[in-house]
Amino acid sequence: MTVDRTTEALSATYADAPTLDDELAWLRARTGDRGFMPNREFLLRQAALLDRLALQGAVMPLVRSAFTAADHLVTHDIEHRGLSLKAHDLVATEDYRAYVREQYRLWLLTQTR
Repeated sequence: MTVDRTTEALSATYADAPTLDDELAWLRARTGDRGFMPNREFLLRQAALLDRLALQGAVMPLVRSAFTAADHLVTHDIEHRGLSLKAHDLVATEDYRAYVREQYRLWLLTQTR
């Protein structure tokens, strides 16, 4: 019996993540603020939520939304965190979404519960 390494890796990435409902509530609470401007944490959590939803449903509108959110995070990191412009040359949807997973896992490690 072979183990699907991709599924295993994704399970590890989001294993300690807040529930989808909690993430959605957190995102909604922020967008309700007057003068809301998305910061990196918002972009990261939004991209991770959409990635998780796309992984569960894998329907094209969700996959496109996950890619778009991932692209926003990559663009933000290029502009504000010194990420190489080469990162924006990644053309495959999975490359952008893999970046989100990596960054989200790192972010989760810094959170205290």
